[in-house]
Amino acid sequence: MVQSLYTQIRNIEMEICSREIQAAHPELFHYTKRVPFQNIVTSNKFWASHFRDMVDQTEVQILRTRLPPAIAPHFEQIAAEYPTNRTGRRLWKKGGGGLGLARDFVDSLYGATFDGRSDLTATEAYMTSFSTHAADTDFDRENGVWSQWRDYAGPDGYCIVLDTAGLARMLGQEWDSRYWVHLKLDAVRYADLPDDQLFPELVRASANTLRAFLFNKIKYPEMATQPFLLGATLLKEAKYRPEREVRIVGMPGTQRMSDQALKEFPDSFQAQPLPEIRKRPDTNKRYVTIFEKMNAKLPIKRVIVGPAAGQEERAEFVRSLLRDTPIVCSRCTMEIAKAVA
Repeated sequence: MVQSLYTQIRNIEMEICSREIQAAHPELFHYTKRVPFQNIVTSNKFWASHFRDMVDQTEVQILRTRLPPAIAPHFEQIAAEYPTNRTGRRLWKKGGGGLGLARDFVDSLYGATFDGRSDLTATEAYMTSFSTHAADTDFDRENGVWSQWRDYAGPDGYCIVLDTAGLARMLGQEWDSRYWVHLKLDAVRYADLPDDQLFPELVRASANTLRAFLFNKIKYPEMATQPFLLGATLLKEAKYRPEREVRIVGMPGTQRMSDQALKEFPDSFQAQPLPEIRKRPDTNKRYVTIFEKMNAKLPIKRVIVGPAAGQEERAEFVRSLLRDTPIVCSRCTMEIAKAVA
């Protein structure tokens, strides 16, 4: 199974950002404080944090309990179609039936990837988050959203507004420049809908795995790896819906993966530099940089200066860093936000 998972992880054609996402969310908003703002716009790169170091401790883990009930009915149906004897049916029931098998299946996916039980297929996910105001008011898009100022930048912070299509193009160049096994810009899904609606491809692929194993006698069938990686890294609890999140998810390749890929696919695999995993100063929190070696400017459309007092001084600070970038002084306050909502 591990070898099958490895082959699927490596042999992919990654769609960095779909046309649908670019059309639905033409602008992305990154709220941040003064020092991170300065670092981003002067270095033209983002820091992506390890999923275990995020504020939300359920990151990546939600599917562990949600996915088995979603795929269990499909497993039950497939098992009912498979010819077996009384002993087989008894063993099936003893093992928990479709739900028991679904739990084992999902556990094997987590074990071979995020839980790191296999050195060859262990993956680490790093994330950079943005907000989308595509479904909000013109006032919100011009001035920012009060809850985001409050929670992420502070009223004396900044919001960087980026062109999504331009960011997607830069991610494509990033994918080509270093060894990533997964790199994606996509909208977060929130867990107030069933998984078969949120990730129908993952549910179908999981069922197809069992069908291929039972009926086609494929020893190492497709393990739904790519839709699983996508689903696990894009699903959040429903309480986070007000964040309106679109995120970059990056999974760096490892030296062992690179060596193995070069050995197995010498005609198609080209070794690339590995993204460097670093630790934030004075902490054990891990991060990787996005756009590390590209020497390209971020597609910044404008900067919104937070609504606290002293906006003109802070706007001048932005001008000192970004001479030709439009600057907006936010008029958003909690009272105004409520009035225009």
